[in-house]
Amino acid sequence: MTVTNDRGLRAVRIGLRAAALAAATMLSLHAPLSEAQILERVEVSRTNGHAEIRIDFGIEIQYLRHAPPGKGRELNIFIRRTLPVPPETDVVTETLTAPRTDIVPPFTVTYPKLGNAVNISFAQETSWEVRPGPDSRSIVVVVPVLRGARDVVVEVRAAPPPKPAPVPVVEPGPAPSVAAAPAMPVPTTPSVPVPAVAAAVPAPTAPAAPAPLVAAPTIAAAPPPEPLPPPTPSPQPPAAPPPQTPAPPAPLAPAAEAPPPDAIPAVPVLTTEQVESFAQGFMADARKALEEGDLARATNRLNRTLGLPSNNQTESAQALIGEVRELNGEIAKARAEYELYLKLYPKGPQTSHVKERLAALPKSEPRSEARRRPLRRGPAEWMVYGGLSQYYYTGKSHIEVTTPPPPGLLDFTTDVLSLTDQDALITNLDLNARRRDGITDTRIVLRNTDTQNYLDRSRSYNRLYSAYVEQSDKELGYFVRAGRQTPTGGGVLERFDGLNVGYNFSDRWRINGVAGDAVEFLSPFKKNFYGVSLDMQPQPDEFGFGVYALRQTLDGFLNRQAVGIETRYFDMHATLYGMLDYDTLYKGINIAMLQGNYRSDEGTNYFTYIDHRKTPPYSLSNALPGLAGMSIKDAIAAQGIDQVRADAMALTATSNMLAVGLTHPLSPRWTLGTDYRAAAISSTEATATMPAMAGSGTNHVFSLQAIGNSLMATNDVGVINTSYIKGATYNGTAIGGNYVFPYGDAWRFDFNLRYYTQSDDFDEKQVRTSPSLKIAYRWNPVTIEAEAGAENVSIDGPSRTERSNRRYVFVGYRLDFR
Repeated sequence: MTVTNDRGLRAVRIGLRAAALAAATMLSLHAPLSEAQILERVEVSRTNGHAEIRIDFGIEIQYLRHAPPGKGRELNIFIRRTLPVPPETDVVTETLTAPRTDIVPPFTVTYPKLGNAVNISFAQETSWEVRPGPDSRSIVVVVPVLRGARDVVVEVRAAPPPKPAPVPVVEPGPAPSVAAAPAMPVPTTPSVPVPAVAAAVPAPTAPAAPAPLVAAPTIAAAPPPEPLPPPTPSPQPPAAPPPQTPAPPAPLAPAAEAPPPDAIPAVPVLTTEQVESFAQGFMADARKALEEGDLARATNRLNRTLGLPSNNQTESAQALIGEVRELNGEIAKARAEYELYLKLYPKGPQTSHVKERLAALPKSEPRSEARRRPLRRGPAEWMVYGGLSQYYYTGKSHIEVTTPPPPGLLDFTTDVLSLTDQDALITNLDLNARRRDGITDTRIVLRNTDTQNYLDRSRSYNRLYSAYVEQSDKELGYFVRAGRQTPTGGGVLERFDGLNVGYNFSDRWRINGVAGDAVEFLSPFKKNFYGVSLDMQPQPDEFGFGVYALRQTLDGFLNRQAVGIETRYFDMHATLYGMLDYDTLYKGINIAMLQGNYRSDEGTNYFTYIDHRKTPPYSLSNALPGLAGMSIKDAIAAQGIDQVRADAMALTATSNMLAVGLTHPLSPRWTLGTDYRAAAISSTEATATMPAMAGSGTNHVFSLQAIGNSLMATNDVGVINTSYIKGATYNGTAIGGNYVFPYGDAWRFDFNLRYYTQSDDFDEKQVRTSPSLKIAYRWNPVTIEAEAGAENVSIDGPSRTERSNRRYVFVGYRLDFR
């Protein structure tokens, strides 16, 4: 489709206006609800020697599976949305850019990919472990900390140390070495060990990054490491490393611009003999330090051993470092080291001993111990990251419907309709600003969408999904967030404009308060609410829970009065989240939900989801269909509020859903998953003006999914889906295939084909075929994307014959900044 010059100028003006106000969703003739935003935010933190990436969602989700199972550059996490969302969110692609940090490689998070997957694209290969978050709105990805990382927290940029002379660079080690690395050293505390690799082999310094938006203060460099102990002699040690292909220098700050090829000289890696020699020397010194009671030196030497590539000492070092942590009183770190050993070596020679030590650990560290080390404020800087995107969508449909003649006539009637059904420009801005100094954490978030509908300008709209300021203080224990935000629990069900505050009055206990106005873009009602909650934070192997009470009014009338409880549990293998919401005003359960995941030592993941809820939740607005055009206020004046509430209860249906499934890695390349779902919506009762409505009956879905990676090229992904649907009045079969082929670091080709067939009790048969191709080219920091697709539909039945086809194209760009 040709776009005129005038339209092009209009697009440029909209792009400039979006830099101050917009964030992307998909065009639809239906205006989006407040839940249209799927991805909420990304957090990166450093704990127990590894990095945790937490992805928060704006809706409730269920984790199903991920692929590849171990490592790579492209991680696909398959999820299921547990609640209905607007149709446009099935099409639009949302992308979040990770905050700038040298803890993990730069990455972006995109949804949806491969049908129902969250894609995390890393700038370099890494290993990972994936698990559901502590609630029903998040996923946690655990990855190794990058060698040479200096950020204590993700938001702080440390100044690089002086550039040393070129030295051999240690080849990247496996996950055990990184996960066992200690927390970031504090320069003035000698008892905290220096990170293993940084101490063993100083990494070259990258060129200075471009000046940030706010000048970055410098973090004091750690003291110089101790000299290496003499390596244990080995037979015929080489005088010098043999000639090898030069390895790139160890990464320091992924957020900085890549240095030119000649900025840092490439150097050879350590040979296998040298690695074993160093490892033996480190272990011997660690055991000697342990005998002398020098736990700091023992920890340092063990971490140096684990910082090397995998060697004959790695397994012993991983087992011993847990004992050293335990002897040093670091109970949480000892637990993490023991659990990591059992995960990496489930049948190792010291498995029984490690299990005994783990079982004997106290459930938590004494609070007094945590208080011995005062918090350090440290330097900080404002960091701005996010993304800007613009996409132009257009589509055309051609429909032919043939109907048989009435009795006694011979001529069939054929109606033909051809039209442009989509013509829009969507502009998106995701803007995050953050400052963190080790005690306080301040964040400013803005996410907004501007949609220009050229078919009907009256349907153009702007949606502000998030706009808030947030601050927390570890020392004082408070948290405050003000502005437009998504719910985070406590009985709040809608996005809202308001205030969310919390106070930690002990290590595990927190009291919260929330108040605001619900945001429903299409609703004419004004909903105000306030509530309080009390949380006991979950610890590994222990349950945590929260209780809440909330009161809401609708146009001044009491609309919701709820009490509820949320429970959470997680350990090395399992996660569990449950919620019960009871409305004392309507004397009924609004939500009863339980979801859990269990991962076996062999890598098989089992999941279940049980959900019983009112749909929509109890509200005076549910009575609207039976009010014959009257407003809620007029109906209350005429009938009384008790009668309107009774009608609302009668017209509120109940939704029940059950899902169970499992995922099993067949090989390093193939993962197989299967699940069963059953869902039903109940009937509604009759009112004075509305007849009773029948329920939907129970729909059963049996699904099978096969995921392959590195099939024809490194980091490619193939997915095959098949589902059988048995509804109350129809049967259907869906088959789909996706294949993603990356070509180099810049190009990406996504092929997609879906096929669906359905027959119902009215002798009507339907067949849908939907192919598409998407091409993306990345030219840092810009990604240019284009997609073309079609949908062909044929419907044959006694009352009609329909043939339709639709063609669509979208093209656009995304600018990532961090």
